Amino acid sequence: MSGRWCVAPTVFLLVAVGTTACGGASDQTVSFCNGYGTAMHELVVAARQYPDAPAQFATVYKATMADLDRLRAGAPSDRLREAFDTASFTFTVFSQDSARADFLTRADFKDNALVLACAEYGIELTPAAG
Repeated sequence: MSGRWCVAPTVFLLVAVGTTACGGASDQTVSFCNGYGTAMHELVVAARQYPDAPAQFATVYKATMADLDRLRAGAPSDRLREAFDTASFTFTVFSQDSARADFLTRADFKDNALVLACAEYGIELTPAAG
């Protein structure tokens, strides 16, 4: 992560859209990257609904953070674990759900450390309107 994420006005769904040649990424790597993309999508959707449902966002955030702990444990490589830790650091800088939700609605994730690491394995997590 470069230290800041670009602003974007749409909800994002991170989806795996490809793997490398020569057999591609392992199933575990694809599953790990897809799991992260799904978790981020769910958070962004809940963040978009924050003004109308702040308690729902808090619930989704808590559940997602618990799921991310499980996801990290299944990281198939040190490279992906380190990228995961870097990407997860972002969540520690916000102490209020409103700030966290605001950030998530504006983030485009293209500089996210885990998105970049998954790309190194041939798994492209790309934003798509959700």
